[in-house]
Amino acid sequence: MSRRNHLYRADHSIAIALASRSCTLAACALVLAGCAQDAWKPNPNFSAFFNKVQQNCGTARIGELTVSQLMDASSSQSSAYFLDMTSRLESGKVTDEEFALGISSTFNTVRNSAGIRCVLAQKPQ
Repeated sequence: MSRRNHLYRADHSIAIALASRSCTLAACALVLAGCAQDAWKPNPNFSAFFNKVQQNCGTARIGELTVSQLMDASSSQSSAYFLDMTSRLESGKVTDEEFALGISSTFNTVRNSAGIRCVLAQKPQ
């Protein structure tokens, strides 16, 4: 192989690596942009609501899973979507109906399942 071809291949490999890294960074940026701006900030109101839901609704079922299973981050059955919707419910970003519809359609259950009713009942009035 000539020196010229070798340099071309090296430049081409570097360009591919840089393009790949740029795509990875762009994908990460898109994922992070999809998160709520306050998703990583401590929220004492949500922590209290989370604990109340966990304590009062832990054994209630939503589809085939219990509320505790959906909320347990160390479990393979935990659901980031359930936690996100529960957070949005507590902060008033979704209505009771939007919460019930989203959760019931995601977990293949009815809108008035015991788990959904229980979570809604924990909201501060």
